[in-house]
Amino acid sequence: MSEPSDQIPAGWYPDPAGGQRYWDGTKWLPLPAPDSKDSPTSRKRPPKKVLIAVLAIVLLAAVGGTVWKLSHDSNVKAERDAAAVQLAADEEAARVAAEKSAQESKDASERARRILAVTNIESSVKTMAEDHVTKGFMDGPIISVSCSPVGGGSTDDLSEKTTVFECFAANENKGDGMMSGYKYHATMNWSSGEFTYGLGKP
Repeated sequence: MSEPSDQIPAGWYPDPAGGQRYWDGTKWLPLPAPDSKDSPTSRKRPPKKVLIAVLAIVLLAAVGGTVWKLSHDSNVKAERDAAAVQLAADEEAARVAAEKSAQESKDASERARRILAVTNIESSVKTMAEDHVTKGFMDGPIISVSCSPVGGGSTDDLSEKTTVFECFAANENKGDGMMSGYKYHATMNWSSGEFTYGLGKP
C-alpha cells in the first residue's frame, strides 16, 4: 500500500517527464528545477593543481614581501652608514679647516711680531751709531739705519729660531739712491725675543 500523498515530505522529486519538480508537502509547485551545478552534492573541490598554484602564489607573495623587507632594511642601513661616514668626514674637514685657520692666524701674528722686532733692532743700532758719532768714532749725522737678514735668512721663515742681520747706518746721501755709512750687525733669538747687536759686519 502506498503512502498517502499528504504525508510525503517536501522536497525535490523526479519528474516522469524528465528533470525534477518540487513538492511542498501538499502540492506540486511550478518552481524551476534546481541547477545540478548549484546542488550541494554536485559541488566539487577545486582541482589539486589550482590549489597548488594558489598556494604557490601565496608563498611567493610572502617570500617576496620578506625579500623586499630585507632589501629595504639593508638599503636603510646602508644609507644610515653612508650618512654617518659623511658626517664624520664633514666634522673632520671642519676640524682641519679650523686648525688651519687658527695656524694661519698664529703665523700672521708671528710675522707681524718679527717685522716689529726688526724695527726695534734698527732703532737700537741707530742709537748706537749716533753714540759712536758723538764719541768721534765716525762721522755723522746718522740719516737712517736698515737691517736685512743674511745667509738666506728671512723673517717670513717661521721655522728659523734665530736670524742674523746686516745693518747699514747711512751718514751721507751720494745721490742716485747711493748712500755711504757704516756696517753693523745684529742677531735675533725669536724664541726669547731678545737680540744682540754691534759695530761691524756679521
